[in-house]
Amino acid sequence: MASARPARRQPIIGFLIRRRTIWISEFLANIIIGLLLVLLMSVTVLYSLKTREVRRVDNRINTLRNENIGTGNAIESCRRELHVLTLLRRFATGRVTDATLCRVAALVCKSSGQFGYDPLLLIAVIHVESIFDPAAKGRYQSGSESGAIGLMQLRFETASEVAKQLNIPKINKGDLLKPDLNLMLGVAYLTQLIAEFRNFKLGLLAYNQGPGAVMQTLSNKEPLTLDYYKLVLKSYYDLKKLAREIDAEVAARK
Repeated sequence: MASARPARRQPIIGFLIRRRTIWISEFLANIIIGLLLVLLMSVTVLYSLKTREVRRVDNRINTLRNENIGTGNAIESCRRELHVLTLLRRFATGRVTDATLCRVAALVCKSSGQFGYDPLLLIAVIHVESIFDPAAKGRYQSGSESGAIGLMQLRFETASEVAKQLNIPKINKGDLLKPDLNLMLGVAYLTQLIAEFRNFKLGLLAYNQGPGAVMQTLSNKEPLTLDYYKLVLKSYYDLKKLAREIDAEVAARK
């Protein structure tokens, strides 16, 4: 019986590290995995930096866009205000100081934008109420004061109630001589009446005659007194005509 041959020993292809044999194939695999991890980490860091940069650029673009929109809105607001002031200067025909007209123009543009009114309509109401005089005080036909004050000819009781609804601190009668406050409260009150009666005409009449008087007239099925409404409409249409003439002059100069 032949004797068994001793098993042939395979050559060791590797080297020892801390008494452990590391095969070449294992070593290369570890290097490749390490390189892949380094590459993945590098890509992750680059992506993070790129994302941060893109976000920064986007924020800057949005900021510039908002600034551009804000500038455009400011320019458009100035144009509207200048147009209204030009209109007022011609319409008032020297009855009011230019400083007052400038103030009224700015306030009208602000309030018309805030409450959604045609600025010419507000001008028409102010014209009929006070002829643009911020210090105007209404009087009855007898000559005694009616209690109506300022641009929009508000009574103190009415103004106080509207101010309370708008969360404005307690006011006094002297405050109604301030054009800013008077116009804001007047427009808010007119808006409230139009909404209450669901009709512009009735709301405007209620502003002049009082909501109670208008409701009483309607409930009695009596004809309404339309003099105030007609005066406001006349001023409004006169303003519209004058505005068209100004627009035509501006277009002709271009």
